[in-house]
Amino acid sequence: MKFSAAMARKQYDSSKLLHLEEMKIFLLEDDEEEPAVTEDLEESSDISSEDEVAECNTDSGTEQDGDDTDTEETDTDLAYYLGKDKNTKWNKKAPKNKQRRESHNIITHFPGVIGSARKAKTAVECWSNLITDSMLETIVRFTNQYIDTIKEQFSRERDIKNTDVIELKAFIGLLYLAGAFRANRQSLEELWGTDGDGIEKFSLVMNLKRFKVLIRCLHFDDRSTRTERKGYDRLTPIRDIFQQFIMNCQKSYCPGQNLTIDEMLPGFRGRCGFRQYIPSKPNKYGIKIFAMVDARMMYTMNMEVYCGRQPPGPFNVSNKPSDAVKRIAEPMFGSGRNITADNWFTDFDLIDFLKTKKLSYVGTVRKNKRQLPPDFLYTKGKQQYSTMFGFSNGKILVSYIPRERKNVILVSSLHNDYTIDPESGELRKPEIITFYNLTKSGVDTADQMCGNFNVSRNTKRWPMVIFFTMLNVGGINSQVIYLGNELKQMRRRMYLKQLANELVSGELSLRSTKTVGMPLALQHRLKRYRPKDVPEQTPTLPPSKRRSCTTCSFVSGFRRLSKYDCKICKESICLSHATFVCQPCFSKCTCAASAAIETTEDE
Repeated sequence: MKFSAAMARKQYDSSKLLHLEEMKIFLLEDDEEEPAVTEDLEESSDISSEDEVAECNTDSGTEQDGDDTDTEETDTDLAYYLGKDKNTKWNKKAPKNKQRRESHNIITHFPGVIGSARKAKTAVECWSNLITDSMLETIVRFTNQYIDTIKEQFSRERDIKNTDVIELKAFIGLLYLAGAFRANRQSLEELWGTDGDGIEKFSLVMNLKRFKVLIRCLHFDDRSTRTERKGYDRLTPIRDIFQQFIMNCQKSYCPGQNLTIDEMLPGFRGRCGFRQYIPSKPNKYGIKIFAMVDARMMYTMNMEVYCGRQPPGPFNVSNKPSDAVKRIAEPMFGSGRNITADNWFTDFDLIDFLKTKKLSYVGTVRKNKRQLPPDFLYTKGKQQYSTMFGFSNGKILVSYIPRERKNVILVSSLHNDYTIDPESGELRKPEIITFYNLTKSGVDTADQMCGNFNVSRNTKRWPMVIFFTMLNVGGINSQVIYLGNELKQMRRRMYLKQLANELVSGELSLRSTKTVGMPLALQHRLKRYRPKDVPEQTPTLPPSKRRSCTTCSFVSGFRRLSKYDCKICKESICLSHATFVCQPCFSKCTCAASAAIETTEDE
């Protein structure tokens, strides 16, 4: 019933919670991924240094083992708890309610589509606000630059011709289409098919050989200056395009009041100087990307690729989790939003810093933090579902016992009292834990959505992994814009198919007007994509010139030559597929058909 109500609604107000929940229905769809199939695309690696794999053990589990060791008894008469650093004090009583709300909890901008994205009326227009034509032109320029360097490896020039924006959009559209069919790991030969068992749209847009050439030659920067730029940036092969994409995402949408910061790990097992190994992730090996995502609508606002230790220069920044949060959250400074993150990012000094930028923070805390009082870590003898509270400088600390000898420790600068969630029943969960559970999975959900309809292909080049991630995120973000502009309602799979069809339409129209070197059967299938304002080209051949029968070529694949053609459509036809009528009857049929057409046009 909930889905039916969402389908019935035609307009959305992004400031209303109910409308956001209905929009969310169209974004989420749970399905399993297809198994991987290995294929060799003759790609060369973009990294010239030795392969490096760093293990990142980010154990961010919510529950932690309690500290059952003997501890010094604290004076229960004190009005505060003292941290392990002997300096931080946590008051036992909540501060008095203030009439004025904290500045870091005041929303200054309403969520929704902003900027030029508000004018988008189709799926491809929404997508083009994120991946613009200027970005595509840059990719085309550097791709053609690489194609020029390898042309001598091909015997025929037509096998390695330069590309353009129309063809690049069609290439991206086929990637989205494969993702919509969950066929991103299926072999390309199966997608194109050999005996009509493939997906027709793939062979109509471009042939298999051309697709393989494009995926091999796609480049995003000037290779002639790459060596110099690698001296101060390890991400140089795709830095500019990636930054432009992030800026476009921020200029097109204003997020809701709750944001999540966490890490993604797009899978990659090739050579890369900053490849990560994270056992807790589904892919385990890949490129780590920090992301900030709208906790409700899964719109990605910011991303940062973890490149390890950068060479001296402008990109040599601290990789401490708290410093990464400061950089990723910078676009939201002064907006009054809340950020939720797990215990790998949480730092008490970070919370104080974000308050100065009018941002609140909610997150779990690791038990090794020096600011924590020993009483909050000690679990022996404490009742299940019991909670301890501490208050200090606008922050609230909570220690909750979900089960024996396990505790959950959270800190929040958004909440300020002892409130217990009444809907938790006998579990007696604090409101902070309920809020954390609702907002902690924004990045994980967005990552799962990327995996459900993944565009990634097996590749040896790590810049392609980041480009595929941009396309996956762009597919989600563009649908959020599409729904926010009150356009047609559709589930995510159907939206991606619609986006793919609009991206390949330009190449289909262009290809439908070509006849040289193209099989007649393919020409016949492309006719429905021919622009209406382009007249059909009828070859003017001598009467004695024989041509292949169109019906034989299309139906049976047999090539039969004939000197006859249809008097109406001018297609070549053999006698076995011709119907003989006398001249008077033929004239009557022609006149009747013309009259029917005129009547239809008048109506």
